[in-house]
Amino acid sequence: MKLTMVATPPTPTHLALLRQLGVEHAVHYDMHGLPDDRAGLTAIRRLYENAGLTWKISESGPLIDRIVLGLDGWQAQIAAWQRTLPLLGELGVEVIAYNFMPQLGDDAMVVRTSVDTETRGGALTSRYRAADVPPDAFAGQAPPAPFVTMWDNLERFLEAVLPVAEAAGVRLAMHPDDPPYGPICGYQRIMGSPEDFARLFALSSSPSNAMTLCVGCFAERGCDIPDLVHRFADRIGFVHVRDVRGTLDDFIETFPDDGQTDLPAVFRALRAIGYAGDIRSDHAPLLATDTATTNDGYAMQGHIFALGYLRGLVQTIERGG
Repeated sequence: MKLTMVATPPTPTHLALLRQLGVEHAVHYDMHGLPDDRAGLTAIRRLYENAGLTWKISESGPLIDRIVLGLDGWQAQIAAWQRTLPLLGELGVEVIAYNFMPQLGDDAMVVRTSVDTETRGGALTSRYRAADVPPDAFAGQAPPAPFVTMWDNLERFLEAVLPVAEAAGVRLAMHPDDPPYGPICGYQRIMGSPEDFARLFALSSSPSNAMTLCVGCFAERGCDIPDLVHRFADRIGFVHVRDVRGTLDDFIETFPDDGQTDLPAVFRALRAIGYAGDIRSDHAPLLATDTATTNDGYAMQGHIFALGYLRGLVQTIERGG
């Protein structure tokens, strides 16, 4: 198991910090899409190489918004994926973590109703409370697509890109919807439950048809996450670790040592299946020492704490603890 984290923005100082924390593999995080040309992708790899990091994971791939909802332009977006995947393989990228939520807002359709809820010691975190979501929160954006249409769109996308991904040695690791249910504000969401992922994997047995095991999303749903690790053992391409307290329709995000999930049990399960891929700290609270003024879940101080906690956990589990 290899630990990593996101550096936002990926400044030389932040990337140097990652190396000081023992991170070796870079996660390039950009919800606005990857370039689909060699020069643009090579520039991204060089950014991380200059800091002593190897670019292994991308979040996300090229733009996918037209593909998800079946809007005009979906063919051009699929063609961009088909151009980009071989280039990523040549550059050493092994995993694209993507999602199939309607691509609304700044970070797909990850929905929260507060980003300044207090958790331990007054640290600021995010909250989702279904009753507080305005029914017109996404009004005026892309028209919704029916549930069955979104599944058809996903199948069409995978049929077009999985052979290219497999030839390139790149795994497409689907991230769950967040929150993992729908519809929300009239928009369907099709990747929220373990059964949804079983349906995804039934579409193709390709090793490139994989998942991002997001502990936080499955915790929001109240899943037995160690059981999911064993159930989907050969499909896990990437792991996100954060924790929550609450229920599917009312939860807050927490520090990794302060939530409701038995994280040691999750890591024991990962060790039991022989998982040797990358694990990254996910959304972290905003600490008093952070220089950021708004909480987006990616301020560096909270992630430094989370990564240290996860490193201790990994070392303990790998030594039989």
